[in-house]
Formats: sequence, structure tokens, C-alpha cells
Amino acid sequence: MRAILVITALALIWSGLIAQQKQPPAPIKTTIAVILKEPDKFHRKMVQVEGEVDDLKKKTSRAGNAYTTFKLDSEGKQLVVFSYGHLSISEDDKVVVVGKFYKERRVGRTTFTNEIDASPKEGGSVRRKE
Repeated sequence: MRAILVITALALIWSGLIAQQKQPPAPIKTTIAVILKEPDKFHRKMVQVEGEVDDLKKKTSRAGNAYTTFKLDSEGKQLVVFSYGHLSISEDDKVVVVGKFYKERRVGRTTFTNEIDASPKEGGSVRRKE
């Protein structure tokens, strides 16, 4: 009897914790042109944009962290995309990018402008468009 009460109590606690977990907000589907026109509106928000990969760079930091950067081009407008890891994409691929847009962001002494952080730890992704 006591075991059943303990199991029931644990099940209630566990289900309460699951219910409290928030789902990440859905990204705002938009275009590069709209983001560049009103960057304040999208600053620090999850966005989803499509475009073509340009100026692809896969590097490793001095600390040993792999990362990828590229310019996402759509109709002559460009944003920089950053993601940890070496992404499985190539130059000129058409991709869908989900990530957090930053109008301006400082990392150490460097300031980045009009950048999307598509790192998985930030809830982002980069996938080839089908």
C-alpha cells in the first residue's frame, strides 16, 4: 500500500514538471529584406529565413570549438549566419535558417551586426531547402 502511494506521488510530481516545461516560441517566418528594413523589430527574436549560401567558412576557434559562418543571400540582400559545428552544407546551396537574430552583438572585442545565430543550443538549425 505504501509503495503504491509513493509511486502515485512520484508520477504526479513528474507529470507536473512535464506540464511546466515551456515550448520554445515558433520562429517568425520572414525575409532578409524585411529584417534589414526593420532590424529593431527582430532583435533577439527567433526568425526563419530562406536563401542561398555564399562565402561559406568552416573553422575551428583557438579554444578548439568548430563553427561555421556564411552569408545568406536572397534577392541581393545578405545576413551573416553563425552556427557551432561544421554544417553539412555547400556553397550555393539553398537553405532554410532558423535562429536568433541580432541587430548588434558583442563577443569579446568584436562586434557583429545583422547576424543570425543558428546554433542548435540556441534552438536554431540550418537545412537544405527541398
